[in-house]
Amino acid sequence: MTNVVALHGDKRWKAVLEYQHENGPISIEHFLEEISELHLIMEHGPDWNMLIRCTVTLNRPDGGEDQNSVEKAWQSERGSG
Repeated sequence: MTNVVALHGDKRWKAVLEYQHENGPISIEHFLEEISELHLIMEHGPDWNMLIRCTVTLNRPDGGEDQNSVEKAWQSERGSG
């Protein structure tokens, strides 16, 4: 798709893994092309028993505004918006 803008190279997804650590929680960011890569990251990362949370988002610097505006413009041109 030409209307998807990525923040970190060609990677479509951003995963933030938060782990419990002796000095308090730590967060580690990972950038993925495919969601299926996440399980390997979790297996190789810090002890997964210490995982607090994993947040996966689309990797866009604009929060989706650019993609949404392109979609809205396309719908307006087609007469459906």
